[in-house]
Amino acid sequence: MKKVSGIRVAALLFLLLAVTELAVRLSGVGDFATYNVDGQIGYIPKPNQSGSFLRTHTWVFNDRSMGTALPWDPAKRPDILLIGNSIVMGGNPFDQKDKLGPQIQGLIGEAYAVWPIAAGGWTNVNEMVYLGRNPDVAQAGRFFVWEYMSGGLSALASWHSDYTFPRDHPLWASWYAFQRYVWPHLFHAHLSELPPVGAPEPEQVKRFEASLAGLCRGTKPKCPGLLFLYPAKTELLQARQGREWLKERGEIERIAVENGLSILDIAKWPQWNEDLYREDGVHPTVQGNVVLATILSAAIREGLSH
Repeated sequence: MKKVSGIRVAALLFLLLAVTELAVRLSGVGDFATYNVDGQIGYIPKPNQSGSFLRTHTWVFNDRSMGTALPWDPAKRPDILLIGNSIVMGGNPFDQKDKLGPQIQGLIGEAYAVWPIAAGGWTNVNEMVYLGRNPDVAQAGRFFVWEYMSGGLSALASWHSDYTFPRDHPLWASWYAFQRYVWPHLFHAHLSELPPVGAPEPEQVKRFEASLAGLCRGTKPKCPGLLFLYPAKTELLQARQGREWLKERGEIERIAVENGLSILDIAKWPQWNEDLYREDGVHPTVQGNVVLATILSAAIREGLSH
């Protein structure tokens, strides 16, 4: 009898696990982007992939790991490069149409092609590696928009976990979902997807200058691009109090002046406010992306008109 009871318990456990696994897979919680990892760029979304997280939030990366369904083709329309981290990429909380790139594309119109180059947690160092690996992309841009956040020139953001930047889809989606979404709340474990912060490294400052000079292509006095400075919520509140929120502002402004490059400080725009941040106090809400895209597209149009 005990042996039969044990078999029944085992069978019930197996059935429960199978049903749980099926339910998790059907929910779409495992339908997320995967990444290539190496020591130079840290990590980057794999090319030619798409999906629908939770069956509601679509996402896509083209043949150059850009967050768009359009295959890279610089010959069809003048190109606008949109370079950044999760502020540009959007990630799982956003449907594809609500991300910054598609929002800007909709406002700019079909006369130009907007190419989002971004990954969550990247710094400008990772982004420079991308541009170095894809010189044809860097040279093709008619105009570029490059995001800058505090600490952007401090260090490369490196890969550290399959639970933040998965290299492959897990064999057991239910176990992955538990480890990724349940375990951290039960044991207060923090899985950070934010970029490293710190003072600018002199070597990275020099690389940044060289990267910007390449994008500007010697078109002084006016470079066909802009840097947009994006504050976290706490930094925005500092700015509203009349305090400096970006410690390296002097260095960034010097580089911009030397290249004839415009700077757009989001903290200075009255349309931008603390209600446009998600609960983490860093990333914008869907409405925040609408406002951000409106600000940036107006600046892009002005830049293209010169």
